[in-house]
Amino acid sequence: MSRSETVTSVSCDSLDKNIELLSSIDPADAPFLSCYLDLEAGAESCHTFLTSEAESIRAGLGDMQRLDFDEAFEKIEETIHSVSNDEIRGVAIFTRSIMGGRFVRAIPSMLPFRNQLTFYRVPDIRPLLSLRDAYGERFLLWAAADGVELLRVEGGRTQTLAWVAEKRVDWHASEQQNLLAKNRVARKKQSTGGFARQTISRALRSAGRLRLVLAGDSNRLERLRHWLPRHLLAAVSQTVTVSPFLDRNRALRQIIDHTAAGCRAAVDAFVESCLQVPSIRHRCVTGPGSTFSAMESQALDTLVITGNSTPFLVTTAHAVALKTVGAETGQSSGVTQTQYWDPGIELTRLACQQGIRTLVSNARELFRQGGVGGLIRDTADVAVMPRPQRPTVTEMAA
Repeated sequence: MSRSETVTSVSCDSLDKNIELLSSIDPADAPFLSCYLDLEAGAESCHTFLTSEAESIRAGLGDMQRLDFDEAFEKIEETIHSVSNDEIRGVAIFTRSIMGGRFVRAIPSMLPFRNQLTFYRVPDIRPLLSLRDAYGERFLLWAAADGVELLRVEGGRTQTLAWVAEKRVDWHASEQQNLLAKNRVARKKQSTGGFARQTISRALRSAGRLRLVLAGDSNRLERLRHWLPRHLLAAVSQTVTVSPFLDRNRALRQIIDHTAAGCRAAVDAFVESCLQVPSIRHRCVTGPGSTFSAMESQALDTLVITGNSTPFLVTTAHAVALKTVGAETGQSSGVTQTQYWDPGIELTRLACQQGIRTLVSNARELFRQGGVGGLIRDTADVAVMPRPQRPTVTEMAA
């Protein structure tokens, strides 16, 4: 496979397509270099990290692998300069030398990555999966100094759906309606409410799914909670406190960062509960071997995996044809080879190929249990006997 392409889009759709592509690439003679960089740290910091990691990796390679590594690493250094953009805060770069079919792909991100450089037979896509969770669509209700704004947040970008000026916001509308909610007339008036509440509710209904984040300074957040109707308050998944002295761009960036961190914290809490709560623990498998067996039997519903894993040596036997001198036919001989096998990269790749939901987590309990695990399907779903394709006749004898 020979590709040389730089992706400039940072949307969720483009991220999904890149994950699908990278997880479907077959191993070749030359390994992949998977590079993740935090561009906010600056060019000098990225260069220092790459130089240090490259020296560490090269020290453990043979002569032929060093040639492949150097060629792939050179492409990374060339590609970094092509993603210079003020909005881009992180970049993932995947390269492979010509011996494996030259491949170069850059995936910019609106959120920073943790610096990482991996040299392995297939791409390491775990940070992309973690980014996809943080990129998910949600709605932001921001009580700023000049009014209340409803935004759609996806892929690190924001789009304004509705805005109501501060002078049009009746902050006491909710309290007045609660006082009048004892009679039927008040209930009818409650559905109409104030202008601002109507505008926000209408915009959210047209937006569809409700994953609502509230933002503002501490005083405005409290007023916003009392002001919201009950059905919208129940949809709030997170609140973010923002200083009123920040400009719009810095405030939005801070809100997006806190929302992404909250999403990752929710994943960690879910994984911890799966591994510790007795009512769910019986549905979990941990360790590379048990998790792989569950995937083979198509019983795995969700793969949970850490961002870092330790590769280990495995021994494989290959049949090699050896031609004897003066003989027309060759003889087959078994040759034993050892190579590194990374369960985190391998199982993540396999899960993506099978369409299994994958959660990247740094939960402590997951690290204690091998860094790899999964949630199996409900036993009722797994144990159901399939309907026979042909009608069967059962004979009963007394």
